This record gives sequence, structure tokens and C-alpha cells, in this order.
Amino acid sequence: MPDYQRLSVNINPESADILRRVTADRGITTTEAVRRAIGLLDFFEEARRNEATIRVQDRSGHQSEVHVL
Repeated sequence: MPDYQRLSVNINPESADILRRVTADRGITTTEAVRRAIGLLDFFEEARRNEATIRVQDRSGHQSEVHVL
């Protein structure tokens, strides 16, 4: 069995609403949503460390660049 660490956090009502919406929309658990959020945070932190630019493209093909501060 994997070694897990239990985490208890306090979040504001707005963040709790977002978390509930994401878990319902995606059909995932709160634990999985937090894992994914941590993975995204790591991705953006790595981009920031490397002074990278992230390009985002919407469905219509419009592109935007994101500079991580």
C-alpha cells in the first residue's frame, strides 16, 4: 500500500465552491482535484524558474501567451 500523508487545510467559501464545481464537473474526488492542482502548481513553478512562456490556444484558434511571475 502506498505511503500517504493526510492533509487538512482551511479554504475560503469561494475556493470551496470552485473545488465542489470542479469535482462535480470532472467526476473526480476532492483528493484527485487537489493532486491535479498540485501538479499544475509544480508545472507553473517550473515554467517560472525557467523564465518560460506558456502559449494557450482556445477552440477558435486564438492564441495568448502567459508569462508566469
